Amino acid sequence: MIAAQTRPAPGPQLVSVTSSPLTSSTSATSSSSSSSSSASSSALVPCLAQRQEKVLALCGDDACDPGLPSFRAVLVHEVARLFDRIILPVVRPVWPDVENHPFMAKWRAGFELYCGLGLSTIVVSERRPVLVEGVSRTMRLLGVSEAGVVVAARPALPLIFRLFERRRCERVALAAAWILVLDEALDDGLPHHDDDARAQILIDIIHGRDVEGALATVDGAEQGFGPEVRSAIAIAKALRARATTDDERASLAKVMHEVEGWVHGEMASVQGLPDPTGASHRMIGVTASMDLLLWGVDRYAGPLETEFLYRIAELGQMADDYLDIEKDRAQGRETPATRGFWTIADMERTYARAEALLHELADRAGERQGTFRDLLVRTFRGEVQRMGRTLVENP
Repeated sequence: MIAAQTRPAPGPQLVSVTSSPLTSSTSATSSSSSSSSSASSSALVPCLAQRQEKVLALCGDDACDPGLPSFRAVLVHEVARLFDRIILPVVRPVWPDVENHPFMAKWRAGFELYCGLGLSTIVVSERRPVLVEGVSRTMRLLGVSEAGVVVAARPALPLIFRLFERRRCERVALAAAWILVLDEALDDGLPHHDDDARAQILIDIIHGRDVEGALATVDGAEQGFGPEVRSAIAIAKALRARATTDDERASLAKVMHEVEGWVHGEMASVQGLPDPTGASHRMIGVTASMDLLLWGVDRYAGPLETEFLYRIAELGQMADDYLDIEKDRAQGRETPATRGFWTIADMERTYARAEALLHELADRAGERQGTFRDLLVRTFRGEVQRMGRTLVENP
């Protein structure tokens, strides 16, 4: 646990990120597009303990004081409820002991972030529900304190999510859970298949095709799919059931083609294939996962909401890779962080852009100053801190 971790001794503690057959093939391609002057096949980075501290400090040491009012408790409670009521009933039949599996802690934490982002989009959108707009305007006119607004939000937000936006919230929940378990299935759910077979099975799951004929045989015995794969199949089926009109099915199919692109990108990254952007094929996963969440909230998703979610997902991917440098190097895997393309400075810029976008969203929704805006920003910072802590505690 990070709370028990000792602070590193003063002075430079660096880890060499040296060239390998995987990284050297792409260094020339990536160097021209790198956003960081430190990008190099022999970059030096701080040791893991120092990198953990930097990630946890992204939004400021005192920016997320739990004693200060925010909407985070309401949001966390609603997200946990969605996981328990929507996700677990779908998963338990194919993964009976899922709640005792080590993946569960990481799954819930990732779900809290992704699903929370989807629900937050409804609240900050320019086209946010009339009830949210009405409550906010009334609070402003009455000059209600931050604590008072939070008290009012405790019954109001769950009412909006459960009654008026129930269908969208369920779609967001299924999309968030599916993104995370699909990634786990790619990493750990198909141990008896080679890269090409793993990719094809996941692509078939993404498009709703039957995969039972793709079971592997080891020593003459057929090997069943891991529970991560079975869960990905079950959640995908439940997600498609929420697309009830021709337009919804067509827009979901379009997003699923983006998700297929993410699988190809992951395979290209594993195989060390060059990415002209320098980001080791990471960005397709960022955009595809967030586009699936945005499909869930449909009418509330505009260009500004889209970029806001992209930047948060990008920040999460940056931090994950930044903390995994040693692990990825040991596995011979190239990432933007192993080459010094993504650094803490890049994360700080991405975080700053995400917070600036939140301010733009608040401005556009009429929250140009005062209590509601401050609570939104504080909630956002708390979620970023939670994301960093989750990555640190679940390597």
